Amino acid sequence: MNKTVGFISGILAIVLAVALSIVLPIPTPQSRTVSLPVSRLMACPVGDANLGNTAVTITDMQPFTAELIGEPPEDETTHLVLENPAKPIIVRGSASVGGISSYTERGLTMMAPCAAPITTGSWNGVMTHDTQTALIFSNVDNTSAVVDVFLYSATGPITGPGLLDVPVGPGATQMLSINQLVENQMIPTDTPISVHIRTSKGRVAALLRSISPLGAQWQHPQAVADTTMVMAGIPSGAGNRILSITNTDQTRQATVAVDILGEMGRYSPPGLETIEIPPSRVVNLDITQALGAQAASIQLNSDLPISAAVAVIDKDIAGISAQPPLGGEVVIPPVGGILWVANPGAEPTTISLYAVDDTGAGAVIETPVPPLTMVRVDFPSKGHLVKISTTSKDLRTTIAITEGPSWAVFPITSGGVVSDVSVPRLDPGLG
Repeated sequence: MNKTVGFISGILAIVLAVALSIVLPIPTPQSRTVSLPVSRLMACPVGDANLGNTAVTITDMQPFTAELIGEPPEDETTHLVLENPAKPIIVRGSASVGGISSYTERGLTMMAPCAAPITTGSWNGVMTHDTQTALIFSNVDNTSAVVDVFLYSATGPITGPGLLDVPVGPGATQMLSINQLVENQMIPTDTPISVHIRTSKGRVAALLRSISPLGAQWQHPQAVADTTMVMAGIPSGAGNRILSITNTDQTRQATVAVDILGEMGRYSPPGLETIEIPPSRVVNLDITQALGAQAASIQLNSDLPISAAVAVIDKDIAGISAQPPLGGEVVIPPVGGILWVANPGAEPTTISLYAVDDTGAGAVIETPVPPLTMVRVDFPSKGHLVKISTTSKDLRTTIAITEGPSWAVFPITSGGVVSDVSVPRLDPGLG
């Protein structure tokens, strides 16, 4: 009898414990988070020291190091100016470190931002008619890299020797003449083509250099093909504006919706609202009349990943590739011109400029950016540094310098934002 009572009591105790655990769950420890710092590695391009002069300016509000590729780094600093370096500059710093390279040759000036190395990249709207166009890439690492180059035209892929498995030694720079490759394959040169690279080993810093009787440029690449993209800061002017879109898919056609973001809002260009891009083809669209000589940004939405750029043929030439969002904050030198800010998102936001003059005094300029529009902000030309920041995940920012004989249009992005991650819980089983 006592055994039966004990057994029943035990069962009741277990049932009661289960019921209480459901009604009153056992409290779990509160998860803790810790800030994960974000660092940035950039490469700053340089020109030919025998033919012209390069000036590289790097700045941040936190210490960074800089070095010539393959050489030991200099001491930490927050501001650095290098005159006519013989090799590209490697910068290691916080997520906000930024820099600008400017190269002048025979009265022509080319400018580009210091940017992160890439494993894939594309340049659209590439001119080859009466133009010396070269793809220049540098290996930023201490191990060898291998690069594949792919060319596409309006009639399909362009093949030829010397495009695949291009070796690039540690710290070395390679240059491929694009116009010579096109001419050797008897491809018509009157329409733009696209240039794509992919590394099967390592990573490279890459730019496309074009020199013609109309001007010269360093064109920044689109790092990753995407289904949604924005080309911000197309300058106003009476010249031609060519939208070039590439679909590298070998079997499927891409359907692309085109919208224009102007200072008065968003609109679809009549007759160009939707574009069909055949497999492995480039489609070039003259959007000069659609822009009406006004400054604008182009937004594309596609059912397949594509790459795109706008070629500007005016008092100078410029190629504006699709770009990622600003993504936090970045510090760059005061280079003048206009900061164009495109907001393709549905929510209003702001862009903030914190300018520090040579005395160390700072001033903040807050500019509202309505949704589906583009705004202009005069960018300082004097002082010590300018910090550009936003909390938006959508804003694209471009600096356009169009005063004088040489134009420069280049994207501005940060190295990312500081994120919070959960602290791993203690696992006694790990010892």
